[in-house]
This record gives sequence, structure tokens and C-alpha cells, in this order.
Amino acid sequence: METMAAKVPRALAKAVDRLIASGRYANRSEVLRVAVRGFVESSGSTGGASTEPAIPPRVKAFYRRLRELAKDPRYRHRWVALHGDEVLDVADDHDALVRRILDRPEEPIDIGWASDEPEPRRLRLSSPVRVRRP
Repeated sequence: METMAAKVPRALAKAVDRLIASGRYANRSEVLRVAVRGFVESSGSTGGASTEPAIPPRVKAFYRRLRELAKDPRYRHRWVALHGDEVLDVADDHDALVRRILDRPEEPIDIGWASDEPEPRRLRLSSPVRVRRP
């Protein structure tokens, strides 16, 4: 056997310890071996390691709804804010739309570009927490 070191979040370590306390596993090493083996085997079942995670049903429904809205000229090639299937707001400018919906009580609110083939937009947001670096 090989020895591997891993850092995990405290909450995950506590969950692993609860599994051990339940008597299902003997120690942390066994829990991690079983978890890694299951992950590797499930990734290998498709003929190779999968680099893309499965798309959750909620996200699939969101993109399906954007394609439906693209058929309507009021929404086509515009930014749309959705809460489930409900259209909350629409705009040509993404930033203006975000500013308008920030204080709305609905959760979650998804924003997407209504087109025949909506693509995921990747946004990098700065952290609200300032980190001091030496």
C-alpha cells in the first residue's frame, strides 16, 4: 500500500469521524480508500476518467427554459432573470439586470442569455472578504 496525505475541510473530517463512530468503518484510511475506489471505478465505467461533471436537472431545465424563451421576440438575445420557470426581469445589459434583481426576495434567481443554444457564462466575482497577505 502507498501512503497519501490529504487535506480536507474540517466539516468533511468530522463526517468521516462520524462514519467511524457508527462502526461502519475501522478508521479514516478505510473510509478514504472506499470513497476513492468508488470514485475511480465510477469514473472508469464510461471508458475513461470523466473531466466534466454531470449537469444537474435544475440546470438542464434552466437552459431548456432559455431556449423556449428565445422563440419569443421579447426575450430573444436578451438577458433573462428566472426564478424556476417564472420570468422575473429582462434586459439588454447584464449588469443593469443584476443590479435590479439583487434585492428581490426570490431564491434562487438564475440569469441567462436567451438564445437557441444558450452557453454557460463563467463569471469571476471578487470575494467580499479581504485577505491580508504578508
